[in-house]
Amino acid sequence: MNNENVVALPHSTNYQPEQALRAALEFCRDDNLTDVMVVGYNANGELVVLSSKMSRADGLFMLRMAEDWVLGKAE
Repeated sequence: MNNENVVALPHSTNYQPEQALRAALEFCRDDNLTDVMVVGYNANGELVVLSSKMSRADGLFMLRMAEDWVLGKAE
């Protein structure tokens, strides 16, 4: 897993889930992502986490990097 850079997908406050996933898929095709995690809520309001082949520790690390990005700490 490449842990050196955080790259933001195009963001939108009004994307529907399918639109966000299609944008991510295009990003994946263009940049050849090696690891992916999808976090969302299902219709019952339950948390759903899907990921490519990674350990829970790697998933947590990815989430922590995402947290840094959200807080403006990522380079």
